[in-house]
Parts: sequence; structure tokens; C-alpha cells
Amino acid sequence: MSSDIIHVIIDTREPDAHPWKQFAPDNVIFIRETMETGDFCLRALPDAAVIERKTPQDLAGCLTSSRKRFERELRRSRHCGAFTVVVEGNLSDVILAARGVSVNAVVGTLAAWSRRYCGFVFAGSIEQAANFSFRYLLGQIRDHDKAAVAIKNMNSAKPAIIPRLA
Repeated sequence: MSSDIIHVIIDTREPDAHPWKQFAPDNVIFIRETMETGDFCLRALPDAAVIERKTPQDLAGCLTSSRKRFERELRRSRHCGAFTVVVEGNLSDVILAARGVSVNAVVGTLAAWSRRYCGFVFAGSIEQAANFSFRYLLGQIRDHDKAAVAIKNMNSAKPAIIPRLA
């Protein structure tokens, strides 16, 4: 990965002293802006891939009291090239946090949302959630660069000579 400065947008509704900042690569600079959907994206490619960050407690709330709001956000995410919910814990942490909700309801809802809207990554910890998310976002730059080279090579290739049939 290049050492060029990379600007990552953090939604203004995320905490100021963000827990992921300490795990960011040295060349990442954070910019706080209001995002319509999600919590993190690359400033240069804002709709290419978007990360929604959730603690296990946040996600448990999305399964219960904040369900309608969260489902609206998941529907809005369809305009993104890729949208992923990254959980700073594992599925068991979410099940424990969703007191009073059956395991089948938690798992069934997450399975349905995964089919309808996006993937859910249970990273296991804050550090691994940050690590996954930065790699996810920064990988776009590599993919973008590869596509640009392929297009350039395709446009500069000499046309094939097709033999004339007699």
C-alpha cells in the first residue's frame, strides 16, 4: 500500500475520541463529516464502500428499540457500492446484550438482514474491527489502481489484425 496520505471520513455522530484512531495506519487522516449512511468511507470514493460500526450493545439495540431506524439505514445503504456492518465483538456478545430476545430471533434477524442488505462482520474486538475496516476501505485504492491500469493497457493495446477470408 502506498504511503500517500489517505483521508477517511468519520461520521459526525461517531465519538470524537474515536476508539479506532489508535489502530489506524500512519498515513490515514480522519475528517469529520456528516454521512447519510454509515460511519466510515474514503473521502475520494465516498460511495464505493462504507462501513457501519456497531458495538454488541448497539447492534442489540438495532434488533429491538432502534430496529425501524436501523432498517431504514440498511435500505439507504443500497446506493453504496459495498456496505458492511462491522461489530466490535462476536455473535455471542450480541446475543448476551439483547436480553429478553431469543437466540433464534437474533440470529434469524441477522441472517435476514445479511440476505437483504449487507454482510455483518463479527470482528471479536475493537482492535480487529478497526483492522478489518481499514483494510476494507484501503483495499479500494488498490482495486481502483488495478482497474485504472487495466483500462489504460486495454486502450493502448494495438488492435489485433484479423486475417481476411478469401
